[in-house]
Amino acid sequence: MASIYDNIKTPKELVDMVRLRGLSTALEDICKAQDIFGRAPISSLVELANDNGRVDANGNPDPKGSWSKGREGAQKTFYMILFSIWNWEEATRFYNEHTNPEFESLRKKALRLGSVEATLLGTENELQETKKTLVEAGATVIEQDKKISKLEKENAEQADEIIRLKAKLYDMMEKVSKEG
Repeated sequence: MASIYDNIKTPKELVDMVRLRGLSTALEDICKAQDIFGRAPISSLVELANDNGRVDANGNPDPKGSWSKGREGAQKTFYMILFSIWNWEEATRFYNEHTNPEFESLRKKALRLGSVEATLLGTENELQETKKTLVEAGATVIEQDKKISKLEKENAEQADEIIRLKAKLYDMMEKVSKEG
């Protein structure tokens, strides 16, 4: 079966025809519209998706421009066709990636979030290394405390021995001086 869109080659021509006659819902026409959009370069689809009738100071289409020449943009018709011939998820994804004004700021926020997450991961790794070092240092401190305690105990024992020996020497000297 022949489609009424058989002579159309570009998405822009399809949008212009749908603007004039409306979108045909006959199966062969929907298939031909899908074929036209499917074979088109993404840049031409993006151009139509963002053609809201505004132009810049040089008269070029500019979705963020403020100049209007009174012409109707292709955006509404383009998305009406797109949501009729593509599944909802793909059409919504296309809108979000190429037309949604919030998408650009969300993309920047996502990049910033990725950067913050990378920094956080680096900080967490650094924290783990610091904890490991502290645990090792803590084990060394505990070990050194045990050695110090042992040496202090030995020192105290030796000091006690010295006092006993001095007392014994004193007693011997007393004994020798009485005998002698």
